[in-house]
Amino acid sequence: MGPGVSGIRGGGGGGGGGGGGGGDTMHLKTALRNTITLTVVGAACLASASPAGAAEPHADVVTIRASAVMPRLVATDTLPNPHVDALAVLGDTMFAGGAFDRVEQGGVEALRTHVVAFDRGTGELSTRFTPRLAGGQVWALATDPATSSVYIGGTFTSVDGVVRGAVAKLDATTGALDTGFRPAFRKGQVNDLELVEVGGVKHLVVAGNPARKVTSLNPATGRDDGWITTSVTDQLPGSWGTVTAHQIAVDPSRTHLAVTGNFQQVDGEARSKFFMLDLAPTSTSLSPWYYPGFAKPCATQAPRRIANLQGVDFSPDGSSITVTATGQIPAEKTDIWYARLGDANRPDTSVCDGIGRFSLADPTKPQWINYTGGDSVWSVSDTGAAVYAGGHFKWLDNPDGYASIGTGDKVSGAAAARRSAIGAIDPRTGLAVSWNPGLGQTKIGGKAFLADSAGLWIGNDAASFGGTPRRGLQLAPLPSPVAAN
Repeated sequence: MGPGVSGIRGGGGGGGGGGGGGGDTMHLKTALRNTITLTVVGAACLASASPAGAAEPHADVVTIRASAVMPRLVATDTLPNPHVDALAVLGDTMFAGGAFDRVEQGGVEALRTHVVAFDRGTGELSTRFTPRLAGGQVWALATDPATSSVYIGGTFTSVDGVVRGAVAKLDATTGALDTGFRPAFRKGQVNDLELVEVGGVKHLVVAGNPARKVTSLNPATGRDDGWITTSVTDQLPGSWGTVTAHQIAVDPSRTHLAVTGNFQQVDGEARSKFFMLDLAPTSTSLSPWYYPGFAKPCATQAPRRIANLQGVDFSPDGSSITVTATGQIPAEKTDIWYARLGDANRPDTSVCDGIGRFSLADPTKPQWINYTGGDSVWSVSDTGAAVYAGGHFKWLDNPDGYASIGTGDKVSGAAAARRSAIGAIDPRTGLAVSWNPGLGQTKIGGKAFLADSAGLWIGNDAASFGGTPRRGLQLAPLPSPVAAN
């Protein structure tokens, strides 16, 4: 798992069918990039430790009650619907980025422009890390413990009055801008960031719409280091904006990098909306892994939902990869995956308004797909105990639903599971578990996840979590350990 970021970048947004969901340009980056152990010759020599900010897999599903001491966003006249879109951790400090200008902790409000740092144990706000961003919000975060740095990506154009477009490097303690880090691009939108070390060399992988769409930068200078030379082209017809990478995921063993976006061609090969790179110490190359159903269109014609794939995460054991999608589920239901059919399902069923899990050993068919019945899913985090999904939806387990009509599976009689913008799925069965906190008063819904030893950090635009006021940011703790007799 990578450092924490949140997930739908510039191209894919908008709510799903039944819920509407607005047209915000979002970046959803799954913060949990769990360990993936692939049988790759030489993989052991590529990586010796987990990436910076990597989270621990969980043995249990987290609890529903959110921590009461963590900061929350404050709605203002300037930003009446604030949201957290990115999360990252460095030691005892948690970083949250998004669109906000004021936060509150312990009954005291403080000005913060699109990024905030706080103690992940007490929730206390850092009074030193207070960079002032202008021109746009933060969509992505990554951290580097070795240099005590935090990288921010988004649509901002300046930091503390200094021109910096789309990506910048800050001191993680003071928030001071690192003036030696100067990427070549000065505009655009950065949707995702991952700091990854392969063969003893660190690379800051940047995804969005600048330059090649997925670029590797020298973490010290910000210059293109030439590690990734992939050509991402051929925008999906009718999709919003320009050619864009929505979200990336790097496995901790640093053998693969997965990308979602609104493209159709990668290095001259057909790769509609998804591709994977194989990582080596001195270069990267296009992986042959590709699920054919990714290329299928969904029912929508809305520009922000045509490129339906959004969030992406690897399983803790490295055997699977999970993606989330918007796009509007087909009304005719002829191309839907059903849990009751098992191996009798069609091999290339579509992932529209749902969460799909796939084996890295077999890209021809899903392990399972869980549909919302018509609403978008932006983010995903696989902790081993559960696959958490966040978005703008009302139901899970809803393959025969349409526009969020919770009909479940009409043939088997299985009912849909009511879930408000957030839910958890059993990784083995693909069906919703009982965890059901619900997000209240959302417009777009869940956007960011980060799992650590304390539990699951959640970023969104919700005013409440589990019925408790917790605007924009929540920590759902793991269950307390049972004392031995």
